[in-house]
Amino acid sequence: MERRVGLRARTDFRVIARVGCLAAHCRGIEISATGIIVDRGRQVTRREEPLLLKLELQLPERMKSLKALARPVWSFGTQQALRFVRMSDVDRLNLAEHLDILRIKGVTLN
Repeated sequence: MERRVGLRARTDFRVIARVGCLAAHCRGIEISATGIIVDRGRQVTRREEPLLLKLELQLPERMKSLKALARPVWSFGTQQALRFVRMSDVDRLNLAEHLDILRIKGVTLN
């Protein structure tokens, strides 16, 4: 059973995931208004999944990073799905604009 809330699009941009003073540089590969799938570049283990992560989404069309608080939903191999828990209204609007730009470029939204 799949549970999808919004439209998703394939993408490719830098993401910094922070837990305390540790930072991991990842790649955002799929995005929606409610969450993101990141490629961590290495296997994700269960003990590496904290309750919350601070994310910095570095969208290609924005000079300033979008900030979000997210929780892990699942992980498989090097990929990890995260659901946005908290994000400012301005950053949510910028994320929606990013999805619109992808749609205009011809990326299929699922």
